[in-house]
Amino acid sequence: MSFRFSPGTLDSMAGVFAPPIKYRLGTGGGRPKSTKGGGAVLGVSVASMFPKAESGSTTSRPGLQAKAAFGGGSQTRMSGRAVMATDRTSRRVPEAIVRITGRQHGGGHVLANFAYISRLGYGDGKELGLETSEGDALRDGRDMQLLAKEWHDFDMDGDARRKGATSISMILSMPTGTDPKRLKAAALDFAHEEFANRSWVAALHVDRDHPHVHLTIARRDHDGRRFHPNRDDLFRYRQRFAEKLRGRGIEANATPARARGIDPRHESIAVIKMRSKGQVPQLDKSRMLRAQRYRTQGIADPVRAFLAERQATVRATYMRSITELSASPLAADHLVAQSLERFVATMPEPQPNSLRADRAPVDTSKDRADRRTTPMPSRVLNVPPLVDTGIDNLQALHTKIAARSSVTREPLATIGGQGSSTPSVAERIRKVGEGGRGDKGKSNSDRGGTLSDRLREITEKIATPAQPVDLTRASEIIRKAEDRDREKRERDRNRDRDGPNR
Repeated sequence: MSFRFSPGTLDSMAGVFAPPIKYRLGTGGGRPKSTKGGGAVLGVSVASMFPKAESGSTTSRPGLQAKAAFGGGSQTRMSGRAVMATDRTSRRVPEAIVRITGRQHGGGHVLANFAYISRLGYGDGKELGLETSEGDALRDGRDMQLLAKEWHDFDMDGDARRKGATSISMILSMPTGTDPKRLKAAALDFAHEEFANRSWVAALHVDRDHPHVHLTIARRDHDGRRFHPNRDDLFRYRQRFAEKLRGRGIEANATPARARGIDPRHESIAVIKMRSKGQVPQLDKSRMLRAQRYRTQGIADPVRAFLAERQATVRATYMRSITELSASPLAADHLVAQSLERFVATMPEPQPNSLRADRAPVDTSKDRADRRTTPMPSRVLNVPPLVDTGIDNLQALHTKIAARSSVTREPLATIGGQGSSTPSVAERIRKVGEGGRGDKGKSNSDRGGTLSDRLREITEKIATPAQPVDLTRASEIIRKAEDRDREKRERDRNRDRDGPNR
């Protein structure tokens, strides 16, 4: 005996596990409602004159949204898919990600996308081949250029100007730990099935912590029709990609954020990359300003009430499903009911973006500007020395002597000579050292560390009379250097006189 959800429960679960169907003209998703002609209006008027038969619970059928969420077929088959989706969601199976990353305009832009996803020019061992819709593998830049030109010419199709993008790029990814080979096989199988009438290329990337496949699709199919994937199409792509992954032994789910008990953020890849680099995107700044405005006015964020109401609807739907699963005669359905009950108990409270912005990284650009004008604190600990060695006094004395010598411009060799009226440098340093030694009555062992042996060697070296400088030798060195410089300039001038030498 197979289990079946009631039509009302199945419709409620479809509202949780699938986005609402929207009919939008010119987007490529769903069928737009056409205006009714005179005959159709007359038929509706005549039909409204007759009473309708009351439909009970046994004759009702699930709606279109239930078919979009759990596929077509009988109510039993749809209920089976709903139970499996509920089981995967309650066990928090990894979600399959399908996102549009950009659109390329013109052949040059398409070629740049080919070069990026194939890592063309990154060197041996890093370049990747492009898997094409015809089953070929492109590795040469010339072949990629020809394919990009073919897409561009077919997109123009004799028109004077291009109408929109030439190609659309997508990314299909799974979390860390997924087998890259099976992921690539599932992505290629998905592309062959979903875009059978279009040209596309694909490449697997494993340079990040999660494996992902880049898929670039020509915007016009072989019949010349352009496509505009919308939210409903992306949800269908996720479902198909997750099915291909499960067919290869990889557990994957495809559910909206509200079905997993979290709030959708609707953030682009650019925002996520800016946060990973430590930058603050404009989206976070707007959220912080919005939170500050509500905090200043002293009112609660109205989004909080909307999120709470939506989560209450999700909880009520899950509780209704738990009741029906618990009444099933199958033990497997009871296990799913218990897992779903634990999942509902651990669902977090809804949080609007204004509250999430309070925990977002702050803007550090102003802090960096302040740090440029504010002097950085010293990294050296300000700890007084345990023993006075006289080094500080020596440095102060050296600075004083250097300042005096710059004013008088006298050579250091004459300072401290026999004819000099000022005391020698060695004598002054020795006096400073003896002044820092402390009590002269103490032995050297008692005064250990007051003046190091190195300091004594320096003072004795300074005390020795300096050798007079041989000015004739210095003049000879300068003259030879000038001669070599003059010869070099002559060689450079003669070399370029008649033009560059090839």
